[in-house]
Amino acid sequence: MRKAFISVGEISGDNYASMLVKALPEFQWVGITGPKMRDAGVETFARLEDISVVGITEAIPKFLKIKDVLKKSIQFLDSGIDLLVVVDFPGFNLKLIREAKKRGIKTVYFIAPQVWAWGKKRIPKIAESTDLLIAIWPFEKEIYKDYISESFNVEYVGHPLLDIINIEETDESFRRKLGIEADKKIIGILPGSRESEVKTLLPILLSSSEKLHKEIDNLHFVIPATPNMEEKIIEFVKGVDLPLTVVTNKDFKSPSYEVMSKSYFLIVASGTATLETAIIGNPFIIVYKVSPLTFLIGRILTSINYLGLPNLIADREIVRELLQEECNPETVAEVSLEIIKNKQVYKRIKGDLKLVKEALGEKGAISRTAKLIRDLV
Repeated sequence: MRKAFISVGEISGDNYASMLVKALPEFQWVGITGPKMRDAGVETFARLEDISVVGITEAIPKFLKIKDVLKKSIQFLDSGIDLLVVVDFPGFNLKLIREAKKRGIKTVYFIAPQVWAWGKKRIPKIAESTDLLIAIWPFEKEIYKDYISESFNVEYVGHPLLDIINIEETDESFRRKLGIEADKKIIGILPGSRESEVKTLLPILLSSSEKLHKEIDNLHFVIPATPNMEEKIIEFVKGVDLPLTVVTNKDFKSPSYEVMSKSYFLIVASGTATLETAIIGNPFIIVYKVSPLTFLIGRILTSINYLGLPNLIADREIVRELLQEECNPETVAEVSLEIIKNKQVYKRIKGDLKLVKEALGEKGAISRTAKLIRDLV
């Protein structure tokens, strides 16, 4: 059996990667894993929870751990690896994929780095080290067209979230399991999947939720906790005076998707969750806050007008973004109330989100990716 190493640095990548390895059972998989990859049978070389981070100052506490995992991963490539698949996370994975290429290992970049956001300086490095780049946005192939050659190919497959998102519960069964009364409006709170995000955003979102509840008393707040953040979120909400439930994968197979689909309205940390929420289609706002230095450098380096993926796809702000100074309890509550209480605004957002989903293409991205990898190897 051929041996494949897969490297993932974020929870969203864990989702995509777990589906891909299931579609390629002919490989023996080992790598840097998240909980869903481990459930899918991938042997754990290192845990993504130990290296996942966003921002420059936020990365400092994990720098030595990240450096150590990268060094050991490069050494492990010499243990008879036939294929390397890396998922986004370019700061780490570009170094790893370059070393694999030097060793003659077949290399696949699944979920390409967002060079269209962070500038195009990385494109030559990606092209030099990658045999096959899997594009999930229709415009990405055009970005790489000048670099396509016999040794570097780019294939657009569509977005894997269309395959991955699966909702099993009805509104009735969801409420029954959590003890939420039928007349309560559910408000979803998604504070992110990284420790730095949860520490920064959750206190703000809990405070804004208290303000919302004072204005509208028939609300019930639900927080889906990713496995790596479950304990920290439960600790954060202790003593909070709110009708609030934390749900985990002990309650539902896909807690986030169930909450997204059952919520009348959501407050969502910037990231893949914003696109997932858009696909499911219930109105929401986007929040985010990092250190001032990280935000300043991001503004300098990026060439995008919006942070939220739905807004980037629509090329306009269809979902309100509350970033940095605007990400405070008062503003979050005020903007949320405007949408919850205004049926016209609510309906307009739902219509815009439907257009975003349509722009993502057809289902089948995972199976198309699996076929391309088989053909490569």
